[in-house]
Amino acid sequence: MERYSKLHLWMIILFLIVQISIFNYYWPTFTTESWEFHVHYWLVTAWYIFMILQPYFIVRGKIEKHRTFGIIGFLIAGGAIFTAISLLDFPLKLVENHNPERPGPPVSFYYGTLVVELVLIIAFAYAVVKGILTRKKLSEHSWWLICSAFYMMPPALGRGLIQFWRKVLPPENFNPMIVFVSAEIIYIPLLLLFAQKFGKMKHQATLIGIVLVVFRFLRVPIGSSEVVQEILKAFIKWQ
Repeated sequence: MERYSKLHLWMIILFLIVQISIFNYYWPTFTTESWEFHVHYWLVTAWYIFMILQPYFIVRGKIEKHRTFGIIGFLIAGGAIFTAISLLDFPLKLVENHNPERPGPPVSFYYGTLVVELVLIIAFAYAVVKGILTRKKLSEHSWWLICSAFYMMPPALGRGLIQFWRKVLPPENFNPMIVFVSAEIIYIPLLLLFAQKFGKMKHQATLIGIVLVVFRFLRVPIGSSEVVQEILKAFIKWQ
């Protein structure tokens, strides 16, 4: 229990990273964003706030409030998953507007991003379910939910760094690999720091977090596959 006494403070770190990352992507275009994106943004924000409040309630001995908020929190998680799925067509919209004569990533980047974000949704859902199933085991329950916050982080982190590098670099020098590397330079040490702090370096949830890094680096090769592209087009049409 002592190991988790400051967990709410640690979760504030993740909350701030996500909010700072997404700020210049979301707020300047607030009035033009789709309702799905608005709802998704606020549900994800609510999940991170939930991840701060829940360990705080435990530390303060407010067990009943923790359980009540737990029910609400898992409804928030379900909503975040649903709205994330509804936004999967966004990369394909960028493909439709892609101009190969303009500086920027290839179309394979967008297809690969769609696959990566679908896998992240699945990983997040899995972590939430594991968090529910292990709710009577504090260490397991806490770590699965902590990792759910990590699994949810990369899209916001990546979008924020795209905005950052586009402001710093001239268009002809912008390369998606710069975004990949800089995002993982933040994500990997932070995940490992949390894992070391809470004694979960070899835990399944930690290993999933590392495997997701490898998967994200493969987004362009994955998105280059014509088979993958056709499957995604069919899937999005079904949506």
